[in-house]
Amino acid sequence: MAENEKKNSKYEGMSASKAKRERQKEEREKDKRAKVRSRVIAGLVVLAIVGCIGAAYGRQWYKEKNKIKPSTDYSAMLNEDGTIQNVNVTDYVKDFDVNSVKIAAADVAYTDEDLQNDIQNQLDQFKELKTDASLTVKSGDEVSIDYVGTMDGVEFDGGSAQDYRLTIGSGSFIDNFEDQLIGTHPGDKVTVNVTFPDPYENNPDYAGKAASFAVTVKGIYETAEFNDEFVKKNLSSYAETAEAYKQYLKDTNYDNKLSTAIDTYIKDNISADKYPDDYLKHLQSLQMTIDEEEYNYMAQMYSAYGMDFPYTSVMEYKGASTEDAYQEVLKSEAENSCLNNMAYQDLAAQAGITATDDQYKNFITENEVSDEVIEQYGKPYIVQQYILPGLVKDYIKEHVTVE
Repeated sequence: MAENEKKNSKYEGMSASKAKRERQKEEREKDKRAKVRSRVIAGLVVLAIVGCIGAAYGRQWYKEKNKIKPSTDYSAMLNEDGTIQNVNVTDYVKDFDVNSVKIAAADVAYTDEDLQNDIQNQLDQFKELKTDASLTVKSGDEVSIDYVGTMDGVEFDGGSAQDYRLTIGSGSFIDNFEDQLIGTHPGDKVTVNVTFPDPYENNPDYAGKAASFAVTVKGIYETAEFNDEFVKKNLSSYAETAEAYKQYLKDTNYDNKLSTAIDTYIKDNISADKYPDDYLKHLQSLQMTIDEEEYNYMAQMYSAYGMDFPYTSVMEYKGASTEDAYQEVLKSEAENSCLNNMAYQDLAAQAGITATDDQYKNFITENEVSDEVIEQYGKPYIVQQYILPGLVKDYIKEHVTVE
């Protein structure tokens, strides 16, 4: 049945006037329903828009509320003994038995070759200048010379020096400058003629030009014999005999290598799946201050050396392209600090270690920590960052197994 036929069938049997009234009534009801639907849809649209605006505002409010701001209160959230306030670190950190640390012997080995290299370095450092005119300069010798360079009889910039230490055959100087000193003796005055290479990157203006150098051979450095006399003369603050100095080298190198191995062991054997929120945010605030101080220091250093600092902001300096990215950098660095601090606190507790007032005072005295630094960082922070880790490492050294 067609649509019109359906409509008409509704009014069959009615008079024309009544059918008209019914039709008009139906049209009014239809318009009314349409208007209601419009108002509902409009209301829903408004609510959706308000909801979007509210959500955006809410996100921005949350972001601003939780945005990390710099802090200089280094000892905040720390107890006097350097432990973290109101945090049970064992709920967060996973570490190791402080009494069961094992280090591979290869990681702390100090070989005979290492020993000889260190002794040779000392011999090289304390070479003696011999001025005996009977000595002859040969390839491989280290000599002391004065020289004045000229081009066409005129001295040129960078062409003069006094007491210059030159190893013959090192290739430090241009052309065959060094070869022309072979066969000379301390006290000799010789003229060395050279031609600058072309091109010459150090100074393109000199490229291909001939130059003469008036050279005075002042002496030849000779390596002394490593014996008791050498040790007493040059290394008496460490030992009095050659054998004692060798033992000093063995002991100190073993200790340094063991310290490094323990540092690595600690770093490799601590972890955390979660962090105390308030303390982590505090560490982020401190890290922001540290970043700003480092940024300003580096900018000043560049300026002092007449160089352009390549960063325009702390954020850029830290490799972050946006504010959100920098916040993530701060969080990552704070997590590393938090893990480290919690681990040392737990290891100290395992070992029964607590930093005493005397240990704190000794640290301040031995390291010449100023009152200004103490005021800036506070005792709790100094204990946490320096004294407690040192005590833990010393304890591990005493109980470690090297195999």
